[in-house]
Amino acid sequence: MYFVILGTDKAGVGQQRRDTINEVAKYVGERPGHPEINLYCGGPTLDEEGNITGTLVIIDAPSLEAAQSFMDDNPLQKMGLLDKVEIRQFDWKTGRPD
Repeated sequence: MYFVILGTDKAGVGQQRRDTINEVAKYVGERPGHPEINLYCGGPTLDEEGNITGTLVIIDAPSLEAAQSFMDDNPLQKMGLLDKVEIRQFDWKTGRPD
Protein backbone atom coordinates (compact mmCIF):
# COMPACT_ATOMS: atom_id res chain seq x y z
CA MET A 1 0.00 0.00 0.00
CA TYR A 2 1.19 3.48 -0.75
CA PHE A 3 1.16 6.15 1.93
CA VAL A 4 1.76 9.88 1.92
CA ILE A 5 3.29 11.21 5.12
CA LEU A 6 3.06 14.95 5.69
CA GLY A 7 4.70 16.44 8.75
CA THR A 8 4.45 20.08 9.80
CA ASP A 9 7.32 21.58 11.80
CA LYS A 10 6.71 23.25 15.14
CA ALA A 11 7.17 27.02 15.16
CA GLY A 12 10.67 28.18 15.97
CA VAL A 13 12.55 24.96 15.13
CA GLY A 14 14.13 26.26 11.93
CA GLN A 15 17.75 26.01 13.03
CA GLN A 16 17.31 22.59 14.64
CA ARG A 17 15.60 21.46 11.46
CA ARG A 18 18.46 22.67 9.29
CA ASP A 19 20.95 20.99 11.63
CA THR A 20 19.21 17.60 11.24
CA ILE A 21 18.57 17.63 7.49
CA ASN A 22 21.39 15.19 6.68
CA GLU A 23 20.42 12.83 9.51
CA VAL A 24 16.80 12.82 8.37
CA ALA A 25 17.79 12.24 4.72
CA LYS A 26 19.99 9.32 5.78
CA TYR A 27 17.20 7.79 7.88
CA VAL A 28 14.60 8.09 5.14
CA GLY A 29 17.02 6.80 2.50
CA GLU A 30 18.33 3.82 4.48
CA ARG A 31 15.19 3.07 6.56
CA PRO A 32 17.06 1.27 9.38
CA GLY A 33 14.83 -1.19 11.20
CA HIS A 34 12.17 -0.91 8.49
CA PRO A 35 13.25 -3.16 5.59
CA GLU A 36 9.59 -3.58 4.56
CA ILE A 37 9.33 0.12 3.67
CA ASN A 38 10.08 1.26 0.12
CA LEU A 39 10.71 4.96 -0.39
CA TYR A 40 9.51 6.63 -3.58
CA CYS A 41 10.18 10.28 -2.86
CA GLY A 42 10.64 12.63 0.01
CA GLY A 43 11.93 15.99 1.04
CA PRO A 44 11.26 19.13 3.03
CA THR A 45 8.28 21.36 2.33
CA LEU A 46 9.02 25.08 2.00
CA ASP A 47 7.32 28.42 2.56
CA GLU A 48 7.34 31.32 0.08
CA GLU A 49 10.81 32.42 1.22
CA GLY A 50 12.28 28.93 0.88
CA ASN A 51 12.35 28.15 4.60
CA ILE A 52 11.68 24.56 5.64
CA THR A 53 8.19 24.11 7.08
CA GLY A 54 7.87 20.35 7.25
CA THR A 55 8.37 17.10 5.41
CA LEU A 56 6.64 15.06 2.75
CA VAL A 57 7.36 11.39 2.04
CA ILE A 58 5.72 8.83 -0.23
CA ILE A 59 6.32 5.22 0.75
CA ASP A 60 5.09 1.71 0.08
CA ALA A 61 4.37 -0.15 3.33
CA PRO A 62 2.51 -3.34 4.21
CA SER A 63 0.15 -1.52 6.58
CA LEU A 64 -0.74 1.77 8.21
CA GLU A 65 0.92 0.48 11.39
CA ALA A 66 4.19 -0.11 9.51
CA ALA A 67 4.03 3.41 8.04
CA GLN A 68 3.36 4.84 11.52
CA SER A 69 6.27 2.90 13.01
CA PHE A 70 8.56 4.18 10.25
CA MET A 71 7.53 7.75 11.03
CA ASP A 72 7.79 7.23 14.79
CA ASP A 73 11.48 6.36 14.31
CA ASN A 74 12.15 9.41 12.13
CA PRO A 75 14.67 11.76 13.80
CA LEU A 76 12.22 14.65 13.39
CA GLN A 77 9.68 12.80 15.51
CA LYS A 78 12.23 11.58 18.03
CA MET A 79 13.54 15.12 18.53
CA GLY A 80 10.01 16.53 18.88
CA LEU A 81 10.37 18.93 15.95
CA LEU A 82 7.05 18.09 14.29
CA ASP A 83 3.82 19.73 15.36
CA LYS A 84 1.53 17.56 13.28
CA VAL A 85 1.92 14.36 11.27
CA GLU A 86 -0.65 13.02 8.82
CA ILE A 87 -0.35 9.58 7.28
CA ARG A 88 -2.82 8.82 4.54
CA GLN A 89 -3.19 5.81 2.30
CA PHE A 90 -2.58 6.93 -1.26
CA ASP A 91 -4.23 5.56 -4.41
CA TRP A 92 -1.43 6.44 -6.82
CA LYS A 93 -2.93 7.02 -10.27
CA THR A 94 -0.64 9.32 -12.25
CA GLY A 95 3.12 8.85 -12.56
CA ARG A 96 3.08 5.63 -10.56
CA PRO A 97 6.57 4.08 -10.68
CA ASP A 98 5.45 0.50 -11.22
